[in-house]
Amino acid sequence: MLRHPIHGLWLAPHRPLFLLAGLWAVLVPLVWLVPPGMGPDPLSWHRHELLFGMGGAAVGGYLLTALTAWTGRPRVAPAATATMVALWFTGRLAFLLGMPPPFAAIGAAAYFLALGGLLSREVARAKAWRKLPLALAPFGLGCLEPLATGGFGPAAESAAQQMAPLFFALLISLVGGRAVAAFTRRWTSASLGNPSFADPRWLSGGGFLALLTAIAALLQDASVLAGALLVVSGLLQLARMLAWRSWRCIRYPALLLLHLAWLWLPVGLILAGMAQLSAGGPGMATALHAMTMGAMGTMMLAIMGRAAMARKGGRLLVSRPLAVAFCLIHASALIRLRMCCGDPEALLHLAASIWMAGWALFLWDFRHALQGPIPRPVLSARNRP
Repeated sequence: MLRHPIHGLWLAPHRPLFLLAGLWAVLVPLVWLVPPGMGPDPLSWHRHELLFGMGGAAVGGYLLTALTAWTGRPRVAPAATATMVALWFTGRLAFLLGMPPPFAAIGAAAYFLALGGLLSREVARAKAWRKLPLALAPFGLGCLEPLATGGFGPAAESAAQQMAPLFFALLISLVGGRAVAAFTRRWTSASLGNPSFADPRWLSGGGFLALLTAIAALLQDASVLAGALLVVSGLLQLARMLAWRSWRCIRYPALLLLHLAWLWLPVGLILAGMAQLSAGGPGMATALHAMTMGAMGTMMLAIMGRAAMARKGGRLLVSRPLAVAFCLIHASALIRLRMCCGDPEALLHLAASIWMAGWALFLWDFRHALQGPIPRPVLSARNRP
C-alpha cells in the first residue's frame, strides 16, 4: 500500500477521513435536488448520513489525529487508518442497502466501536486517563447509529435522530470547547502581548453538565426540565465566549472561524430549550438544524480547514476558497432556519445548494493537504519536528 502512488493519503488518519467527511457533505444533500422517487428516502437519508456519515468521519479524523498528542506514541499506522475507512464505508452501505436489522446494526456500529476500541486501548497503554472520556465518546455514537437505521422501529429511530444532534453538541462542548480555548489562550499570549485569558471551569463544566442532564431529562419525557436545562447550557456556552473575549479574534481569521462556529452551539441549545418549553416558536426541527448545519457544519469546517492552511510566522493563513466556503455554510444554516416562516421547498433547495457549494470549495482547498509532508502538529500553527 505504501508503494502506491497515492500512499500519502494514508500517512495520517485525518487525510482520508476529512476527505470523506467533505465528500459526504457534498453528496448527501443531492437527494433533495433529484426528482422524487429517485434514490433513497430524502429525509431519512440526509438525517442519518450527515450525522453518522459526515459527522462520523470528521470525529474519527480529529480524534485519531489528536491521539498522538494525547499519548506521545507514534501516529496511527496506515493499515489501521485503512481499516477505519473500510468500516466507515461498511456503515454507509449497510444503511443504503437496507440490510436486515442484525446485519444493519453490526454494519452501522462497527466503525464507531472499532474507533472507540482503538482510542481507548492507546489511552490506557499511555495511562492518559484524562483523555479517556474523549476516547470513549465513539461508543455513544456506536449505540445511536443502529437505532437510527430504522431496524428497531419508528420510535427508536425518531429518538436516536433527536438524540444524535444533542450528542454531537456534547462533543462540541467537550472537544471543541477545549480546542477553541487552547488555541485562543496560545494566540492571546503570543500575539497580543497580554497573557490574560479566562475560561472558568464552572462555565465549561456547568454548560456540559446542564446539557448532559437535559439529554437525560428528554429520555424521561421531562420536556419542561429539559427545556430549562438546554437554555441554561446555551447561556453558559455563550458566557464562555465573553470570558474568551472572542471579539479580539477578528485580528486572526483562522481563530475567528472557530469562534464564529462556536456561536452556533449556544444558539442551537437555546432554540432547542425554547422548543421544549413552548409549543410556539421555531420548533425542535429548526433548533436541531441550528446544531447540525450550524454548530456541527461550521465547527467541522473550521477545524478540518486548519489541516490545509498554510503556515507563516507562527500563524495559519485562511485561503480565499476556505473563507468563501465558511461564509456559504453559515448562509446555508441561516436559510434553513428561515424555513419555519417562508417557502419551505424553495428555501430547502437553496440551502442544500449553498451547503454543497461551500463543501465543494473546502474539498478544492483541502486537495493540497492530501500529499506531501505532514505538518506537526496538524491543526496548530506551531512548528514541531
